Amino acid sequence: MIICFFNGCDRIAWTNAKMLLTRRGRLKLTLLFLIGLCFSVSQTSEEMLEQVVGESITFPFPVMEGGSLSYNTYTIAVVFKGNMDSNYRAGFKDRIQWDQETGLFTIRDLKTNDSGIYNVDGKKEIRPSYQLTVYDPVSSPMLTSAGNGSCSVECFVKNDIDVTLSWYRGEEILNQTSSSDLSINLFLPLDEEVKDRDIYRCEATNPVTKETVMFQVPGYCAESKAQGFDGRTRGAVIIAVICVLVALGLVILLLFCLKKKKKKKRNGHSQDPSEREQSSTCYAEILHVKPTDFQEERIDLPERNQIRETTQLTSIYDKLQFERVKNSVVVTMQ
Repeated sequence: MIICFFNGCDRIAWTNAKMLLTRRGRLKLTLLFLIGLCFSVSQTSEEMLEQVVGESITFPFPVMEGGSLSYNTYTIAVVFKGNMDSNYRAGFKDRIQWDQETGLFTIRDLKTNDSGIYNVDGKKEIRPSYQLTVYDPVSSPMLTSAGNGSCSVECFVKNDIDVTLSWYRGEEILNQTSSSDLSINLFLPLDEEVKDRDIYRCEATNPVTKETVMFQVPGYCAESKAQGFDGRTRGAVIIAVICVLVALGLVILLLFCLKKKKKKKRNGHSQDPSEREQSSTCYAEILHVKPTDFQEERIDLPERNQIRETTQLTSIYDKLQFERVKNSVVVTMQ
């Protein structure tokens, strides 16, 4: 129960009314702020667009009477009185189209560096903004085995922006991987025991493209085991072939030496005596030694004259024989 006098009650009532108005005003201001914020967000919200390199993109906001298209705050095309001028940026000059009937802008032959924020200004209408991302086509994934003869398989693909590598069994996803490091390849093993009746596939995707490789269990596992067997036996086969070739070379060399020795021996026995004598003829230079006075006194006069005449001879011939009889050397002097 509140007991008050006239002046006190009036003051309290006024204070309560003032507080109530203040609360209502705050609530109204809050609502107005939220409405304005939502309206502002609705006008500045960006629509996400994605496309692959080499394709075209059309911005779904029409410019009929006049307007422009900008890329990262730079104007790249202007429409005025039904005509478009795109000579503002060299990179877009010949790739921008504007349809007079629909009023839509289109960019052809997209490149990865075309990614960015585009704004379409229709003058009298709301100005929408588009976030465009241009992707390269995803590479085809490949399968590789463990190389030990087992049926262990791994899938890999070249990494790129927003690429995801996944294993599927039928329509069920088994595992997946991705990485922000674009300098590496993505690897993903099939971490489960494969079954012949199941169908597996490795899938590489980005937001605009997809590549798939199928994994056929019977055929791939049989091939993997065969490759493992070949790997174990390849070394033994190579060593065996080398040994056979070395042994064959040694045999050929031995036969060649024996044949050459036998032929040489046969040629030695086949020579006749005249050939052996002819081949045994030697030549030597004659040195003339003048006899001393004492030697000349002991030699008779006829013999002394004969010696003096023969001192001018220059050659002596002697036939060397294999079975030479002692004291049978025939010396011919000319």
